[in-house]
Amino acid sequence: MAITPLDDLLSVDTLTGMIKIFSEQSDNRSCTALFSQQARPLLPLGDAASWDEVEYSRHMAPVSGPESPHTRAKRTTTRKRSSAMAYVKAYKDLPSSHLFLNRAPGSDMADAEAVLAIELEDLANLIANTKEFLACGALLGKIDVNPQTVPGSDLNFSVEFGNYQVPANDAWSDPTTKIRSEELIRLQRLYKDRSGINAAIGITEPGVEGSLVKNEEVREFAKEVLGIQIVRFMNLQGVNPQWETLGGLQLRFTDGTYKPEGGQVTRYFPEGRLLVLPAEARMGTVLGWAEGKVHVPAGPVYADAGSALGMIRELRGTYAYAELRTDPMGVRIYAGWHGLPVILNPNAVMVYDTTAGAAPAPAPAPAP
Repeated sequence: MAITPLDDLLSVDTLTGMIKIFSEQSDNRSCTALFSQQARPLLPLGDAASWDEVEYSRHMAPVSGPESPHTRAKRTTTRKRSSAMAYVKAYKDLPSSHLFLNRAPGSDMADAEAVLAIELEDLANLIANTKEFLACGALLGKIDVNPQTVPGSDLNFSVEFGNYQVPANDAWSDPTTKIRSEELIRLQRLYKDRSGINAAIGITEPGVEGSLVKNEEVREFAKEVLGIQIVRFMNLQGVNPQWETLGGLQLRFTDGTYKPEGGQVTRYFPEGRLLVLPAEARMGTVLGWAEGKVHVPAGPVYADAGSALGMIRELRGTYAYAELRTDPMGVRIYAGWHGLPVILNPNAVMVYDTTAGAAPAPAPAPAP
């Protein structure tokens, strides 16, 4: 069996490529997947992400006679927004005995490559969990990082986007609530009044699907055969075709979780919330995904001061690299991500609270 040279195995390109592959686990990270697949890429030059919130005109152009001059229209309203980006980074120390003497999992012999891959995958999962927390926070209207929300963090970091927050008229958990004939129509109209575009995608958690299954009006609409299909093909991690046309929304379900050290299993998505978004074709005008510059070593050792700058390499977003340690002998692997999920148009991101009831309808006009 050919052995990969250690220098090649621990190169920046190899480790960065591996960390990117390992972090792609969309079944548990629906919010991150939405940003990575649909959002507009933002490439900041410094440590802060900047973006424009553009408000388009909603009124009509006037009708004029053939000899009348053109009517002057107002320019679009643009709000400049910016925020520091998050640094998510961690490292692991791998002693030489762990790499070269221990039996690799699932094997009868030592395999340094396999051991390294497992440890790097674990680092990638830790970083991806934090990215999912940030992405879900942005979609729900506020990223809030502190030592309590993200244990181990050494700073307080908060970004509020002002997403459209709407309480339901009647709680969806009540089987008698008119979800299809009243709630979904109200939801669609409020979204259209606020954003000027049609609601197309709904993202929620399995508890809301349970409310739909138990709802008397929906059950009557679905009838027995469709109800059986829904239960039989229930999918907690993506699109359920049975719900695709309900109220004009393509419903997607997410049930991603993480477990803090010494804590309880926690879900990224709060109970009873329904996130409403436009069609995928418009998503690039609503969501942004900023990834900042990062600097990593381009080689294993530094020479004289004059050549040191040539040993620093610039990447963007995700990175991973390794360094040799001599006391004790082993390798330290570093991995991280520098970026920020961004809401470019908060009026087109509605957070509908299905647990609320008997609340006054919010004003449909966009926020000033």
